[in-house]
Amino acid sequence: MKRKPFLLALSLLPIALAAGCTAKEEHISIQKYEHKTYQFIAYKQKIDMKDTEEAKEILRNAAWHEFIWTKEQPKADFIFYFNDDKKDGDIPVFYVWVDDETHVVELTRDQHKKHVQLNPNDSKTILRLLNE
Repeated sequence: MKRKPFLLALSLLPIALAAGCTAKEEHISIQKYEHKTYQFIAYKQKIDMKDTEEAKEILRNAAWHEFIWTKEQPKADFIFYFNDDKKDGDIPVFYVWVDDETHVVELTRDQHKKHVQLNPNDSKTILRLLNE
């Protein structure tokens, strides 16, 4: 009689472990430009999926336009990418510049071939993600 609860618990253990391991986590790598070098500040895990999905939606729907990179361009304040967003072996890398006065964000991607300046609300969302 004592054997049935033990066998039941033993058979449910793999199911519970499998269910716990399938939770969706977002992995984001972030570098911040400090003291004339980029410092790796985060490999973030277990970020609120609502925040990452909102940021991804902003980046997906942004009005990206063609951009010509000039060598006079200052270093980006942040560089980040979503590690789980591989497409054909490539991960889109985003370079972020923050206007200190207005806190408006400008980004480039695709090796600086695309550029966008976000509105204040979208900028706030991206900065919240980078500074969490």
